[in-house]
Amino acid sequence: MSEAQSQPSKLDHLAGSLNAALLDEFSREVLKGSLMAFKAVDNPLRLSQFSTGIRELIGHTLATLATDNEVKAASWFQVETQDGRPTRRQRVKFAIQGGMSDLTITDLQVDTAEIDLEVRKVVDELSKYTHVRPDTLRVDPEEAEVFCCDALATFLEFFEILDDCRKSIRRAVENGVDEHALEVFTQDVYNEIDILSTRSSVDAVQIDKIEVVAIGSAFITYGVSGQVYVDLSYGSKSDFRNDMGAEISTDFPFSMTTMAPVGNIGRFENPTAQIDTSSWYGDDDDEGEDLFLKITDY
Repeated sequence: MSEAQSQPSKLDHLAGSLNAALLDEFSREVLKGSLMAFKAVDNPLRLSQFSTGIRELIGHTLATLATDNEVKAASWFQVETQDGRPTRRQRVKFAIQGGMSDLTITDLQVDTAEIDLEVRKVVDELSKYTHVRPDTLRVDPEEAEVFCCDALATFLEFFEILDDCRKSIRRAVENGVDEHALEVFTQDVYNEIDILSTRSSVDAVQIDKIEVVAIGSAFITYGVSGQVYVDLSYGSKSDFRNDMGAEISTDFPFSMTTMAPVGNIGRFENPTAQIDTSSWYGDDDDEGEDLFLKITDY
């Protein structure tokens, strides 16, 4: 095999990037099968079978990210079909921005101007080739590959815009998430920490990761993780006055989910947090650390 033949094609590169973005194993299997059909160069139906698979893949993705009920619940939704179901354009829009308004999307500087048109155009082209006709049975191999590349590139662009939207939301709220997490932990000393000492208090919170878990019709769900820094006190107030008390400063990993309305993406509410204190009991790999070396007052 020559060096040129051994190099991945543009189609392979696009398929690899798209494969990493797909939602589930079913989607990856459909993409794999569609590519296998297209690469069977002796198969006169290869373009038809590729087109059928990719069209169904797009349909599955939109149906997963934008269910009928969720799209209909969005404030911007208007009935445009006789049966009242969302159009493909509305599904593409909801998949990207959920119930967020167009003004919010503009403020976040997410460019969604063309993607719904491009996706609809690709689906229409795929639909043309799914129907086996004399003019679709044999297509010039180079033209067929260009068509397949364009289809995958458009679908990949759709996922890239989804990611851009979520990145923009994260950037817009990250400072607020810091304050929110600190407020959550300072207002509520969780049982996981409280049982470790006579008195427990939160000193600081460090955010390591913010993730936009879902953008729904009414709320955005965030996933947050990081470290919570705590002070653990042992002994009564009189113990401390008599130099018999002790205080240890340490930190634990935490995870938290919280929500915000699509109309106010930084107004957090309904937080649920969990602190992992297993290291305190020697359940992690850091068995050599002596936590009592962190005692700051005794």
